[in-house]
Amino acid sequence: MGLLFYFEQDALSVRELTIFFTFFVMLQFWNLFNARVFGTTDSAFKGISKSYGMEFIVLAILIGQFLIVQFGGAVFRTEPLDGWTWLQIIASSSLVLWAGELVRWIQRMRQK
Repeated sequence: MGLLFYFEQDALSVRELTIFFTFFVMLQFWNLFNARVFGTTDSAFKGISKSYGMEFIVLAILIGQFLIVQFGGAVFRTEPLDGWTWLQIIASSSLVLWAGELVRWIQRMRQK
């Protein structure tokens, strides 16, 4: 919701809608890692290289999102984003993962 307030307009441009859509998908993407270890104090990265299904899903989401945004055009009502915008979206949305990692780390330290 904060992103919509940031744009401060009644009608969003195609670029703004693309950024909003990509940010939303990336939030869900990072939360996928948190959901993987839900209810434990394990790191989201523990044993990730042994989880081939997870690796496949991660790649499918990233590649799919990139293709939709960069080449979806009128079909998906998107416009290509530059590298800097992608980097900003990925970095800012990844805070969901890092917040989860921090909470689980604190829980592990309390258990010791």
